Amino acid sequence: MKKYLLILIWLSEGMLKAQTNCNIYTDKPHQVACQYYTDAIQYPQGSKNSQQLFIYSLQACATFGPTLCEMSVPYLKRGDFYTWKILMDKAVQADPGEYLGVRGWCYFKFLKDYKNCYADLYRLYKLTKGVPGYTGDGDYDLRMVMAMAQREMGNNKLAMHYFNECIDDHERKKVLGLYDYLHRGVTLLNMKKYTSALADLKLEVNKYPKLADTYYYIGLTYLVMHNKINAVKSLKYARELYIGTGYHRADPYKEEPDQVYLLDITGALAKAKR
Repeated sequence: MKKYLLILIWLSEGMLKAQTNCNIYTDKPHQVACQYYTDAIQYPQGSKNSQQLFIYSLQACATFGPTLCEMSVPYLKRGDFYTWKILMDKAVQADPGEYLGVRGWCYFKFLKDYKNCYADLYRLYKLTKGVPGYTGDGDYDLRMVMAMAQREMGNNKLAMHYFNECIDDHERKKVLGLYDYLHRGVTLLNMKKYTSALADLKLEVNKYPKLADTYYYIGLTYLVMHNKINAVKSLKYARELYIGTGYHRADPYKEEPDQVYLLDITGALAKAKR
């Protein structure tokens, strides 16, 4: 549980104000490092005060994982991936089970480094006996990220293995992710398995009824199945949701997996109307 909470809050400046219990550490260097860490997170993320206190924390204990991880975040957000990686590599070295998921997810989301993303997450997958946890924003089971990394590297068969394992597990536990069916459906569409793709995309609609991105991919699927009437209907609804009554995928830092833009929808709609 500690691992999941750390991963879920590490990018959120507002949620880092919670008090850390430094008494869980039995040795003096970790206790001092923890206290400096606790003081640091009371300041705005990336501020001079917070970063200076992180330096004091690492002077007390150079391998204190929470400090290494949190100190790296402003560099990641500013695009200084070199400094971010130096700090995150040290965090992973200090505690692989705690930080492999963070680094692997960041490789995927920020750097599009699918090879190293998968390497980290596969290592964590083995360490956790197939239960690697969730992404920093809480959107994905890391098995879904493993699947998408493999898809981006052109390995659709292995991607489907992780998609199916993860979604089957979620269905049994009734804890389906918000975009599980969307990403598997898009992958099936890319694999030209149109009937299966359409089935998954319709399941995604049931999960998230007003997501424009899903209707766009439904429209594309109908289009390649030569069903122009339903293609136009789905794409028109995608446009309506995008510009007015619904939602579409977006992120302040990077493009989301399978994210759709209004230009994509209008282009597909024009093609469907020919």
